[in-house]
Amino acid sequence: MTTPTATNQIHRSILSGLGSRASHLHILDTHLIRNAPDPESDPESDPLSDLQSLIDQHPSNHWIITLAYNLASTIEPTVPRPDSTFPDIIAQRARPIDPAQQELPAHPYSIDPTQTTLIPMHTYTHMVTRAKEYIAAGDIYQVNLTHPITVPFVGSSQSLAQHLFTQTAPAQGSCICFDTNPHTRHAIISLSPESFLTYSPSDNVLTTTPMKGTSPASTDPALLYHSEKDRAELNMITDLMRNDLTRISIPASVKVTNPRQITTHHNSVHQATATITSTPKPSANLADILRATFPPGSITGAPKVRAMQIIHELESQLHPHQDDRGPYCGSTLALDPDGSFHASVNIRTLHIQGTPSPASPDSFETATLTYRTGAGIVADSDPESEWRETLTKAQILESTLGLKLP
Repeated sequence: MTTPTATNQIHRSILSGLGSRASHLHILDTHLIRNAPDPESDPESDPLSDLQSLIDQHPSNHWIITLAYNLASTIEPTVPRPDSTFPDIIAQRARPIDPAQQELPAHPYSIDPTQTTLIPMHTYTHMVTRAKEYIAAGDIYQVNLTHPITVPFVGSSQSLAQHLFTQTAPAQGSCICFDTNPHTRHAIISLSPESFLTYSPSDNVLTTTPMKGTSPASTDPALLYHSEKDRAELNMITDLMRNDLTRISIPASVKVTNPRQITTHHNSVHQATATITSTPKPSANLADILRATFPPGSITGAPKVRAMQIIHELESQLHPHQDDRGPYCGSTLALDPDGSFHASVNIRTLHIQGTPSPASPDSFETATLTYRTGAGIVADSDPESEWRETLTKAQILESTLGLKLP
């Protein structure tokens, strides 16, 4: 089911480094595409088909499309869905804003670092230990386990986004805002370093660049490059993503063009990535490509379906409502009228949810800011080391917002 929100209520989205798209887009309308657990949804509807229909109806517009992690349970019904009302897809039809009008009003925001909450270390290490038992039993080779960090938030989400973009210069940054009803507003601010998919119609090339392996930027990047554990992690996910692309690509066109390289992100972490390219089949549209590849393998594990089932089992043991990844580990996709698109992996992503404020269309009277962080678990993972890796990935909250983490 597709539900349009009030026209022009949320008036812009901001992109920072997500491909070569315009940095600000004026939102013409926002469509919330849900799946069957919503009592108002048609149980027979297919969110990706609904999305493709919307795009086909408006071929001359830009689109900002946010895919929630929970969309995975619609694509693969054997994957359980958390108890979540978050939309599967948020599709915002848009047009570029004149560069002279891109400056945002300086609405204030506030965060209370003293109210930061996160799960105890032993809760996460227990999840890792259980995941290693599944690996030893042969169920999976790898699984990505996450946990939430929360803090109260008040004020303008777009002002916060502008601050974070200035501080971190994300490679795949984006900020969207939308209301699910008159009493509930959401903002998603992604500072992602990871590209999920890019498509160039001029040369008909589809590219994915999975990322696996993280170390602090203060360490020698050669240590990460020569880490056999991290190399094995990336190899497994490269294999998975190559297989996903094969489903919608011309045979023999899928190639690993760069098996491993180390990149540094805003002087915070080193990360290892691979690059895989393919030529899509002539009949493949955007919905077909997403159905074959979503969610990104780097945030599930391998094999993908069994890993997602185990993610649901283990993350459901967290405090109620902390198992809902929502937009985290999903994707934000910018689609141009010429058919080119660039999709990120929504890691290093903040989700703000709360009561709308009349101060501005992106502001909150009261809200909770959630930042999830995770790590890829393999056979030789050390539970406490994996916990520390999740906190390394969350250090951006300390450097930009002053939150205090263990």
